[in-house]
Amino acid sequence: MTAAPCINVKKVSATDLRDDLKKRMNEVRKNHVLLVENRRQEAKYVVDKDFLDEMIRERSSMLATLEILADVDLTTRLLKIARTDLSKTRLYTMHEVFG
Repeated sequence: MTAAPCINVKKVSATDLRDDLKKRMNEVRKNHVLLVENRRQEAKYVVDKDFLDEMIRERSSMLATLEILADVDLTTRLLKIARTDLSKTRLYTMHEVFG
């Protein structure tokens, strides 16, 4: 997992977005997003699809990590395994384990 990039937000009015849609949509790339403000509605973000998909994947990954860390017994076992020196541990073949 990589660190989340800094998000660059550019504010535009709904009128500006309508009047120059092609130019404004070309500005929305990677971590560059538009914040569309309108007097009659709540502000909305316009984001790059790939950027949002990546943010959703990273969020899912973080939630899975937090779920594991919330299980104290599992976290303790994983930390113990991480400190194990595998060079001194006998590893078994699939045949030895499953016959």
